[in-house]
Amino acid sequence: MRNILNILILVSFVSCSGISMLSGVDPKDLYTEKFMTFITSVKEEYKKGQSESALKKLQAYNTENLLPSEQALRRNLIGVINFSEKNYEQAIYNFELAVGKSRLDKALTAQIQLNLSSSFYKLGYLDKAYATLAICEFKNLQKAEAKKFHKLYYSIATELDKPSQAMKSIIWYLSDIDNLSGLKSQPMYQKLMNSFFQLTSNEKRRILQEFEDEPFLVVGYLGYLESEKLYYGGSRDDAKDLLSWVDSKYANFAEIELLIANFKFRLESFTKMNPFSIGVILPSSGEKLEFGKRALVGIDNGIRELNKNIENGPKYEVFLKDSEGSGVVGAYRVKELVEKHYVSVIIGGLFSSEATKEYLEAKRHGVLFISLSQIYLPKEEKNHLLLEIPGSVESLVNNLFSEDMLNHFGKRAAVIYPDSERGQAYVDEFWRKAKIHDVKVTEVKSYDKNKTDHRETIQKLLGLKYKRERQEELDIMEDIHSLEKSSSTRRIQTLKPIVDFDWAFVPAFPNEALQIIPSFTYFDAFNLNLIGGPSWRSKALSRESHKLGSLYFIGDDFKIDNSTFVNNFIDRYKVQPRLIEMRAYDAFNVLNTILAESSITTRDELEMLVRSREEIVGLTGTWTLQDNVWLKQMVPLKLRRGKIEPVQFVKKEDEKKSL
Repeated sequence: MRNILNILILVSFVSCSGISMLSGVDPKDLYTEKFMTFITSVKEEYKKGQSESALKKLQAYNTENLLPSEQALRRNLIGVINFSEKNYEQAIYNFELAVGKSRLDKALTAQIQLNLSSSFYKLGYLDKAYATLAICEFKNLQKAEAKKFHKLYYSIATELDKPSQAMKSIIWYLSDIDNLSGLKSQPMYQKLMNSFFQLTSNEKRRILQEFEDEPFLVVGYLGYLESEKLYYGGSRDDAKDLLSWVDSKYANFAEIELLIANFKFRLESFTKMNPFSIGVILPSSGEKLEFGKRALVGIDNGIRELNKNIENGPKYEVFLKDSEGSGVVGAYRVKELVEKHYVSVIIGGLFSSEATKEYLEAKRHGVLFISLSQIYLPKEEKNHLLLEIPGSVESLVNNLFSEDMLNHFGKRAAVIYPDSERGQAYVDEFWRKAKIHDVKVTEVKSYDKNKTDHRETIQKLLGLKYKRERQEELDIMEDIHSLEKSSSTRRIQTLKPIVDFDWAFVPAFPNEALQIIPSFTYFDAFNLNLIGGPSWRSKALSRESHKLGSLYFIGDDFKIDNSTFVNNFIDRYKVQPRLIEMRAYDAFNVLNTILAESSITTRDELEMLVRSREEIVGLTGTWTLQDNVWLKQMVPLKLRRGKIEPVQFVKKEDEKKSL
């Protein structure tokens, strides 16, 4: 299916945008004042929708004394109007006449060629469309026009099976982006990754060399990724050569420089590792001691189960370090475990405040880090050596934007988030995914998690806070209500709430959700689709759910066999396992999945092993590697009257049958 990426609609405006970037020639030598006055009036008519009148004026204009560039501009505008009316043959006829006269104005020539190629493409003449773009000097186009040029070139090259040209078009399209976060949020980013890694090693190298004189972050990042792939694929010398090239050309980008520095640091650490040494960092003192003790029970259960399966050979050994409830101390413990005990993996981060600093230090050393809590870092700062047992922010939001969820709940969303590091992490990832999936975010409101009354936040969300903007509607409604003399209805507000979203994402903890959700009904907003996170699987919410209507949340797909894990745990420790114990135990399930039937001896072998896994299966779910980040497969669940059950999606085929 052809995707012209809106170019065919927008291209008419490109040509009507005025004359720009003339080729060093004085515009007065190319266009007379009388002619330009006429062209301006024609454009105004066209913009007002009077295309037929504009076309007649252009066709009737006396061309006897027109300069070559004026003849070209007139023909181009006639072509644009014909294109907008879907008269593609006439458009092509006029564009071809125009390009023959536009030589002195390079900007106009490039615009005409872009228009001509678009017309050929619309009629399915792919070879002609491709050939026309091939001779177009896109650097003479304005920035927005050049973007459309590269999108069209990519579409045509892809359909004609010209992967190298398609790849170059994407690079040019993304060439103005100067930070990794912006790069990865682009809808074209995934096409960039897919196109690049489908090329052969020689093709990739040729493309990188072709752009070596262009100061583009995207090229430096591709070079870095390729050097990583070469290294883990066994081509160590080629990888180091390419990394040096990237360093020499693109170290002016701070993010590229940091990636290179961390990679070099990891390479130096790869030589020392004991595959049977496991590091564990938990709070063994201070205010969080009791939580650390509970996690340690899960760790003990996990290491027992892991070693139970080893009949011959060395057993796994755990080295326990005290984080003292501090991220700074935890990061230092990571360094100790790596340099003194040569651990192959570290399990830690019982609390998010500790997890982030511990992970960043583990990342510097190239050590696999299994976190017992979420880590609130931007996605680009995470990698394949991090696995978050509860499911990362990216995992939850990825599940929110699944095709089934969007088909079921709709593509207009609102967000109500806590004003905290955690809330901001969710909002940033939500915006990124919304842009990729073309979801309209109608409202984003934050709340103070230290407050217990959130009615003002909900009032703003529902358009009830700023009554002056709805004054006319307010006056009408007050007049209507004044006639209801015998009404006993207690009115909280006169205006009706504005619900311009299909669903709202509320990444609130249960105690916060219990304060937020009733505020919707307080303002007469009923039966809304409110979606939370895994913490909504709570006794507190369940107890109150009969008052709250149907709630939804993204949670773990628990498939625990009570006759095995739970019963064995109770037999061994005489207590029922709770969330902390389960997560700590699951870290060893994950570790067992990674190390099963492997005989690694070095850190680079472990990293290659982690990268090679299509999925990692644990007790509480399954993780898959996507875009170099482990995403946990979670499920949409419905909470109603104390009962939790999976959301039942209606397939399109079922909808058709019911009609």
